[in-house]
Amino acid sequence: MHDHPEGPRTLWTQVRDGLPLLPETVTRGLELEQGHHPTLTKLREALGFDLDLDGVQNAAREVRLPREEPPTDELLTHYIDSMYRGIASSRLVRVVVSDGGLAAMRAKGPVHLRNGERLSVLVVVDNQTERDFDFSAQLAGQTESAAVEAGRVASVLVHSGETPIGTGEIDVEVKCDSKKVTQQVPVEVSSSWTLSVKMLDDETGEPAAARVYLSDDLGPAWPAAAKVRRDEHDNAFFHADGRFEATVSGDAKLIIARGMEYEPLELTVPAESEGQSVRLRRWSHMSRQGWWSGDVHVHLHYGGEYLLDPAHASLVQRGEDVNFMNMMVANQGSGFVHDEAYFEGRPHELSDAEHILRWGEEYRNDFYGHLCMYGITALVPPIYSGFRLSEHSHDLPANALAADRCHEAGGTLSYAHPLFGTGDLDRVFTHPRTVEAKELPVDMALGKVDALDVMSYPGSDLETSELWYKLLNCGFRVPATAGTDTFMNFVGTGIFSNPPAGNRVFANVDGAFTTASWCQAIREGRTFVTNGPMLSLSVEGQPIGANLQSEPGGRVRVEAEARSLRVIERLELVVNGDIVATADATDAGRPARIETEVAIAADSWISARALGPPHPQVFGGPLFGHTSPVYVSVGEENPRTREAAAYFVEWIDRLIGLCNEQGRYPSDTERDEVIKLFRAAQAHYERMVSG
Repeated sequence: MHDHPEGPRTLWTQVRDGLPLLPETVTRGLELEQGHHPTLTKLREALGFDLDLDGVQNAAREVRLPREEPPTDELLTHYIDSMYRGIASSRLVRVVVSDGGLAAMRAKGPVHLRNGERLSVLVVVDNQTERDFDFSAQLAGQTESAAVEAGRVASVLVHSGETPIGTGEIDVEVKCDSKKVTQQVPVEVSSSWTLSVKMLDDETGEPAAARVYLSDDLGPAWPAAAKVRRDEHDNAFFHADGRFEATVSGDAKLIIARGMEYEPLELTVPAESEGQSVRLRRWSHMSRQGWWSGDVHVHLHYGGEYLLDPAHASLVQRGEDVNFMNMMVANQGSGFVHDEAYFEGRPHELSDAEHILRWGEEYRNDFYGHLCMYGITALVPPIYSGFRLSEHSHDLPANALAADRCHEAGGTLSYAHPLFGTGDLDRVFTHPRTVEAKELPVDMALGKVDALDVMSYPGSDLETSELWYKLLNCGFRVPATAGTDTFMNFVGTGIFSNPPAGNRVFANVDGAFTTASWCQAIREGRTFVTNGPMLSLSVEGQPIGANLQSEPGGRVRVEAEARSLRVIERLELVVNGDIVATADATDAGRPARIETEVAIAADSWISARALGPPHPQVFGGPLFGHTSPVYVSVGEENPRTREAAAYFVEWIDRLIGLCNEQGRYPSDTERDEVIKLFRAAQAHYERMVSG
């Protein structure tokens, strides 16, 4: 994939993606790294989980790399080489070359293999002499060669053929000029067999893509070409398209999952079994009721190891049974923008009647917050702002202008990951660039926001809900959405290497499922968000998102229900932020239902939420689901309005304080224009406070 739009994935490109650097520093770093090491993609594919990169950044932190001026080549090579010295693996042989000779070393313990697997070894040569030389590494008759300059580090991958069953040692021979050293790698090779599994949809009988967890006597296993990852529970998984084959040792233990509306299938396949055919059964089919699922925040590439393509995104989308998947064009910590080449302003050609795969945009300013944009026909410039040493280093424009541009491009937007903790203002404003939604109350007052990502993989669902309640109590009719913020090309970053759509939004679509109809349902508030429970809510027979008129002191009939494959602890009815009714789950904790009457003394919003414990197949925190509200108007002010508005008056005061103290603007004039905009929004809340 040398012509891949993301280019090769290497340790230096990870630095380029994540740190603000001068363009000439980025270019020179790529030049100094090129040709010295296998790509990070090849390393991960060859070594699997036996590639530990934790020490890479630790090693790099010990080298202070200047940002505002180009570093010397000597310092830059030292930085790059320090990262490669930080790689760890039981399949790594490190050779130090000094004037006194060669010294080889590796981690203790054997390498465990399945019969038929090849042994891959990374040979890292650390040249501590003052001369350049060529070196070669040989493993079981296979040889790879490279060059290493004086004082530099270089590496090669060498591979054996198939390994026989038993315990032994395999020699890795490294030659540098006329000298050589041999390092023995102990191996334990277990007998193996080929597991073959075909996955079918139980209802249709057709092949079904799915997420697969496979382990055997040696630990996680996967097909040779699969993109394996670890989720937040440290469980290894891959996606397969209807069938797969994998080499396993002993009994094969399988969990096959397909999103949250199918029953995961758990089975153990005895060793040497013939091919398996399994059927995946739905317990829920919300799209038949007009509810179409989506994840509005998915990154195909975000600084990780793998190079992926739209075909992989489509496989994962179908394997997670998610209908709308909004892929992100976005920067990371610098001016490098990921996946811009995939943006077309329309559904990708791999979309079908039940799956819309489409690239949108995460408009990112770490000071103001991030915006998820979907359904856009053109990218919203400048894509990012406020990133030092980039083309857009100033905090301009404010997100409010970016929101206008999104709407001009036909898009719908929600604020991403609003909070990473409580809404305590001291916490929210302690640090300026936390990527939380600091401009959110401004843009709500100015009418710029279509929805709020109440759920995302940071997992602050209850805290974010409390913030959302305050906005609702100010009279804003803001729907709930969900965007996971998963990084699909990372192998193991905890929550961010979870599968997409472990949090998802369901939108009740009128008519055919299209980008336009789904986004319209979002904007009109016909949604619920969930990491497992399927929710319903009606008020006087009117569904989620409805607007009702009533009389002060009247009562309305409310029905709410939660159904879940995983255990629910309780279902709660929330009115203006207060829990007014609770129902414990019945039938082994799967369903819960509330039927009650609610007195309406003032303008109110009514919603339902379900809560439950953590589970290995639940992502982004404990079990949680929440409906968008039904609104009931009676002509009397919500008693919570003034308190909520006062909170946002202070919020915006603190935001303006940060603009003055920490904001990056080309001049005071531009800063004053942003503050003027924020003051106009603040005045909206001040009027609420004063009545």
